[in-house]
Amino acid sequence: MNQTFEANSEETLRKKSLTDDIRWVENDTAILVIHGIGNQLPLETLDQFGRGIIKTYKKNFQDEISISHQLIDKSDNRGGVWFDNILRISKKGSEHTIDIYEYYWANYSEDKATWRDINSWIQGVVSGAKSFYKRNAQLGYQYKDKSPFFDSKTGAFNAGTYNFFISVASKIILALDALIRGFIWLISRIPFLGGFAESLLQSYADNAIQGLTNVIGDVVVYNVSDPKSKFYTVKKKIQEGAVHSLRFLIERNKVDQTFYPTVLVAGHSLGSQVAYDAINRINLLINQNQIKGYDKEGINDKTKVHISNQLKGFITFGCPLDKIIFFLRENVPDDQYIRQQFLDHFNGFKQRDINFTNNPSANQNYIKANSGLKRHLEDIPWRNYYDGHDYVSGGLDYYRGLTNIDCQFQSGKFGFTHSHYWDCEEFYQDIIIHFLKQ
Repeated sequence: MNQTFEANSEETLRKKSLTDDIRWVENDTAILVIHGIGNQLPLETLDQFGRGIIKTYKKNFQDEISISHQLIDKSDNRGGVWFDNILRISKKGSEHTIDIYEYYWANYSEDKATWRDINSWIQGVVSGAKSFYKRNAQLGYQYKDKSPFFDSKTGAFNAGTYNFFISVASKIILALDALIRGFIWLISRIPFLGGFAESLLQSYADNAIQGLTNVIGDVVVYNVSDPKSKFYTVKKKIQEGAVHSLRFLIERNKVDQTFYPTVLVAGHSLGSQVAYDAINRINLLINQNQIKGYDKEGINDKTKVHISNQLKGFITFGCPLDKIIFFLRENVPDDQYIRQQFLDHFNGFKQRDINFTNNPSANQNYIKANSGLKRHLEDIPWRNYYDGHDYVSGGLDYYRGLTNIDCQFQSGKFGFTHSHYWDCEEFYQDIIIHFLKQ
């Protein structure tokens, strides 16, 4: 089936006039920030994002900005209480504040995946991608990615290059591990100093290999779709924690004076996938009348306004969601049109219809399944920040109703800019202008 869709709007990140565009919030605002892959520590993400917002505001408001450390008590799964650390940003002369929350999930995935797990997962990804895109070549033409996995002229997916790159990359990493350990063995043969040098190098090598394994392992752990996988329960814990964090902000009430009229969600790298899944799950909970203060149509019991007037923005940076759909999409066989439709209904937040084979034109046995699930959050503004030298991210086309912002970081021909957003002044300016001056 020859299916295409209109690309989302595109902008270039530019430095803007602080005096004209930076204004303080007009109501209490909460921002939930979710970190990505890597050896993250608690409060690091809150610190990085918070410093960027504070620095931008201080350039315009100078000595009017103050910050404070707030503690919020939350119930745990064992009937006890734990405390969440909140960064509160205030402005002199305003009663409204910005509270920045962090969702930390690295502890769930740490040390869960081994090199053998990663290699097995990679081989499965290669096999699944080859099979899916052999049957659905149109996706390659539609996607037109700039990576070497696509023909630069036609945009066609090159399964051979993809297979070679992924397979060789995994083997190179394993070979480097063996080479390092061989070098350490040789060092250990040195008389007198060998044992001491070996212990130091071994410790360094173990930490380096473990760190790299954890980085790649985050992607492996979170992108399993088979409930029988040993990582599936870890993925569900990460998802449930994100949903709980977002739900907490939405459901706070006016009785204790902590109601947030504006809630924003920001996700970096793999954290943007976690954030997306959390918003999608909030929509499902609304449909089942499970969000306190809102009915199943998403209307607030007291204010009578829609939930999209509270959950007002989605911010992604270094986001791999298009690549995840393209390479890691669950490979549903052509004849399983019921299963495919159910998955699409369940994972529907702003997602376009990209099922080329499971549709009436391509599958003569296809019957459309009616669904009572409504997409209540389709009007939420979404800005996706990416860069051409950030090979993890890219412009998003498989989702509707968003704006792609090309950051155009200066990094040289072979630079890698996946972490450049955190220190980019224009990035925070753009967020404040589009999300924080309601």
